[in-house]
Amino acid sequence: MLEDLQVLNGNLELKFAKYNYEYTVTVEEDVTALELSFIPLDGVNVLVIDNELDDTDNIVYLKAYKDMDEELYTLYVHKNTTESVDGILKYKESLEVKKEEVELYKVQILGISIFLIIVIIFCLLFKKRNV
Repeated sequence: MLEDLQVLNGNLELKFAKYNYEYTVTVEEDVTALELSFIPLDGVNVLVIDNELDDTDNIVYLKAYKDMDEELYTLYVHKNTTESVDGILKYKESLEVKKEEVELYKVQILGISIFLIIVIIFCLLFKKRNV
């Protein structure tokens, strides 16, 4: 029932086609409502529903109707959000790995201990048994 649909303050990701009833729209973060331009067929009324945009993701409906016929167009609206540099730096700091120095003698003791355990297991497995 619509001949054309345009979003004046956003980006309609697909070109409008009158038999496609679902679209994705991207707008800037400060947009509070879609500015729509549409051309209905003769005698068709259009009602815009839920055109108040919240934080990031919203759904706006266009109900086109004439007499008993009705078509519902759904616009999935996504807001582009920008994060401040301070927020990014705090996130980066939380991901940094803290390095700890391991003292050399601890590594040596660990290596010697593992070697002795292997030698003891080897001796137990291959020890001659008296029959």
